[in-house]
Amino acid sequence: ARTAEMIGVERIGIGSDLCQNQPDKVVEWMRNGTWSNERDFGEGSAKLAGFPEQPEWFRDNRDFENIFSCLRKTGFSENEVERIAGLNWLEFFEKSFGP
Repeated sequence: ARTAEMIGVERIGIGSDLCQNQPDKVVEWMRNGTWSNERDFGEGSAKLAGFPEQPEWFRDNRDFENIFSCLRKTGFSENEVERIAGLNWLEFFEKSFGP
């Protein structure tokens, strides 16, 4: 809610970088690519390079509705939830890459 107050709902979107069921080596490549000289451990560290455990309320992609439900409970309208859930991205792509 604070982010929406600061920058507006029209500038918020759920990212598409859910790395569900990917081994750590794939995630490591995504974080570092082939051009990086420094290793990025993301949320982890050199000793714990993998992903942290998922929170119980968001185990995988089937739990996105939990995010949207909480947005509604926080006071976001259905239109605002739809924008955050994907319509803002669609609008961005249409404006950026459309005819």
